[in-house]
Amino acid sequence: MKIAIGSDHAGFHYKESIKQMLADLGHECHDFGTDSDDSVDYPLFILPVAESVASGRYERGIVLGGSGNGEAIVANKVKGIRCTLCWNAETARLARQHNDANVLSLGARVIPQDEALEIVKIWLTTPFDGGRHLRRIKQIAEIESSAGLKSRNKKDSPSPTRTKKKTKKADGKVGAESYDLLIAFRYIKYFEGENTLQFQVDPKLKEPSVIHIPSEENWASEVPEWARQRREEILSRIRSKCAHMELEWKEY
Repeated sequence: MKIAIGSDHAGFHYKESIKQMLADLGHECHDFGTDSDDSVDYPLFILPVAESVASGRYERGIVLGGSGNGEAIVANKVKGIRCTLCWNAETARLARQHNDANVLSLGARVIPQDEALEIVKIWLTTPFDGGRHLRRIKQIAEIESSAGLKSRNKKDSPSPTRTKKKTKKADGKVGAESYDLLIAFRYIKYFEGENTLQFQVDPKLKEPSVIHIPSEENWASEVPEWARQRREEILSRIRSKCAHMELEWKEY
């Protein structure tokens, strides 16, 4: 697994131990710093970790600080990040099973190092349960999208001469240039303007090779209203974007 990691000065020594454990377990790890226990400002080192996970360059992220609270706050400012602060085995397990957490935050001053290492192991190997929890993850994504839209509308409204980057066609559909696809660990996100669809990947697999898509019946009840009459168009776009991958498509 490709993992991004970063810490402030308080988490530096734990970070180094975790990096060694990840290497021993066969994971690929990129360290975004810091590089010593000299005092630093944690946002400078946590933000790059979160952004690298949100972009899909890394599958998971681990951030560390004194308590882990500030690190979790910074990471969760990045759209698409679900960073959970874990302090024992059970919180690590539930963070994955229920929240599909893609970033883990640890407090080096509040838990022993051997326990921190065990938390990382559990968090890396526990699959997402899906089911009712997937519905809630979708709701989080919808909150992110609507919050971003409100923020941009408020910012843009005083300037009538500002040119919008995204245009709509005569039929109301967003232009193709605004489509994007993010391949991430265990799921695919499909973005269209400010709307979001998510497609679950089989949680038992280590790589995204089985894509679970809603059947026609589930599509009609689960996806946003704007997408309900466009199932074949959207799926065609996703399949085209994923043509280079060895994927098996399954309906649920």
